[in-house]
Amino acid sequence: MPTSISKVSLRALALDLAWSLWAELGVSGWTRRHRNVALDLEPLIIATAYLGALDSRLLEESFDWCVTNARFISAVRLKNLLPSFELPVKKAFGSFAAAVKKHRSVSWPGDGKPLRVLRTGRSTIPDLHRPALVQLRLRAVFGVSARAEIVKRMLPEPDRPFGVSELAMYTAYGKDNLSDALDLLSLAGFVSRNVMTKAGNVYVFQSSAAGRLSALLGELPARDGYPYWAARFRVLLALIYFAEGASTDAAVRAAEIQRFTGQMKLDLRWLTTYPRLRRGVDAVNEDFDKWAFGLLRRWAGTTVDGD
Repeated sequence: MPTSISKVSLRALALDLAWSLWAELGVSGWTRRHRNVALDLEPLIIATAYLGALDSRLLEESFDWCVTNARFISAVRLKNLLPSFELPVKKAFGSFAAAVKKHRSVSWPGDGKPLRVLRTGRSTIPDLHRPALVQLRLRAVFGVSARAEIVKRMLPEPDRPFGVSELAMYTAYGKDNLSDALDLLSLAGFVSRNVMTKAGNVYVFQSSAAGRLSALLGELPARDGYPYWAARFRVLLALIYFAEGASTDAAVRAAEIQRFTGQMKLDLRWLTTYPRLRRGVDAVNEDFDKWAFGLLRRWAGTTVDGD
């Protein structure tokens, strides 16, 4: 028999993660486990619109925060990220966005019947000096723009060159928008432009003002504290869907696991994590469950020494 990952346990870990991230943003929560991890606001909002069905208080508090702090949120990134999520998430976000639009004039994507959710009135402007909120600090300096996202992506690796395609994926901005932003940052001396002749004369960019930016921005997360949150949330939600619909037959479930890992291969590659599955029906089930729980526990910050 498979160990069969518990959908209840996965939901609990997902909610732990969401609460910790929203607590960094100033929402009243119990635990802040991501003080030194750079947040990414838009994929968090999209995922929370779905996870909120599991926790009404999370839904209410995140909704109140979005209405209060709408000026920090990028409608462009929401629009560009939303198609990469599954249909149930899109539907949940459509209703969440419709509710926000009733209170604030925002051009958020998505259609749906507004959620019946009330403002709690407890949200305030977040403390931008927190290391985890480097994205919001950059938006306060550069505006809610592609420029802010480019700088955020380059901060932990200032000496590494980045191509426009990679930056487009991480920043969730279109290539034309990115090209304009890179031109402006180059003119201002924040990034340098080089040509990779072996790549077919493709322009690559790297930060040329890391010292100045660090002095300007204050305390920052460690270099390994800038995860690709959009991919993390896609995998997290996909694991919840899998746990809810997987077969109770060990052999069928093992085949479903193989199919699942294949479908999530691109996101898992960018996250540099992939389940190592031994041969045999029971081994596949056991290895997958162990990997899934370990992954979500690490992301949620609930792993302790010795795990």
